Amino acid sequence: MTYTEIFEHLHQNPELSFEEFETTAFIKKILIQEGIEILDLPLKTGLVAHIKGSKPGKKIAFRADIDALPLEEKTNLPYKSKNPGKMHACGHDIHISVGLETARLLNHKKSELCGEVLFVFQPSEENGKGALEVLKTHVLDGIDAIFSLHSSPLLDVGQVGIKEGAITATVDLFKIKIHGRGSHGAEPHTGRDPIAASAAVISSLQTIVSRNISPTDQALVSVTHIEGGSNWNIIPEEVLLEGTIRTTNSATRSFVSKRLTEIVQNTALAYEEEATVEIENAPPCTNNDKELAQYAWEVAQKCGLEPLRPEITMVGEDFAYYQEKFRGIMVWLGVGKTKPLHNPEFTANPQAIGSGASYFSELILNY
Repeated sequence: MTYTEIFEHLHQNPELSFEEFETTAFIKKILIQEGIEILDLPLKTGLVAHIKGSKPGKKIAFRADIDALPLEEKTNLPYKSKNPGKMHACGHDIHISVGLETARLLNHKKSELCGEVLFVFQPSEENGKGALEVLKTHVLDGIDAIFSLHSSPLLDVGQVGIKEGAITATVDLFKIKIHGRGSHGAEPHTGRDPIAASAAVISSLQTIVSRNISPTDQALVSVTHIEGGSNWNIIPEEVLLEGTIRTTNSATRSFVSKRLTEIVQNTALAYEEEATVEIENAPPCTNNDKELAQYAWEVAQKCGLEPLRPEITMVGEDFAYYQEKFRGIMVWLGVGKTKPLHNPEFTANPQAIGSGASYFSELILNY
């Protein structure tokens, strides 16, 4: 199969996090056809392939995430998703295709390869837990560097975004429960209205960024889910609020979590109610190695690509878990300017696969 055919098959058959059984089987089939070794690891989905060069050298890893999103696709592509409510709207089908084509190119150059390469086809990036499952296997222990890519709808095919330091944000999830006292809608004075308290909480949370964070820092607090009440004439007992915190450094991350908890609990108290706050830490921010970023920039120029320095984005990426342990870099790969990531009309130009694979094969081979 050509890499375009591989991409179209993957796009038509998306699977959600930790459900990528058919995707894993398809990747395995392609790798076996190429004569590439697949390691026996205790992974439910996803896999790690291994190519060993003819000479001693470094141990390098390349990571491609493989899961899709719970979205109903709204494109007119002839190869649009066949799985209702599931779509590759984040470009992971591009990532897999680039990974497979890079593996094929390097496998054909084993005589030139010094060292070995691990190709990590990682499950469950979208819920931020797949990288941790791979790390638990210890298959990456002792690697010298890890490379990865992410599709960018802000860049044309032939352009790559390369930047040292943070390129994505830390991700935290919060769940707030405001406990009041239910009553008749016509007799609010007999109860304690958690909806009114919730409205005050939501407004007050916006002051964290606007009034507590330096304008030169970056942070975001978003309430994304509100649930409360059952009928038009009943004041409920409880309201649930959920959302996300995004920051770009550990000090701001700690401060925002602390401030959010203070605002919620004290606002609830002002309404004579109680509140509980749960904050779950998800991936930290990606942190591209300075020397690897410079190296990646130089190789991009040699490969005829146009390297650009992107702005930091507040999305999250579990590739950051690898970077906590190993030197690593994530490169934004231009897939044509289109709808945003996680949009049901997102599309990716498969022409990016060939240039992306050529680039990463050179990046790994020369390193």
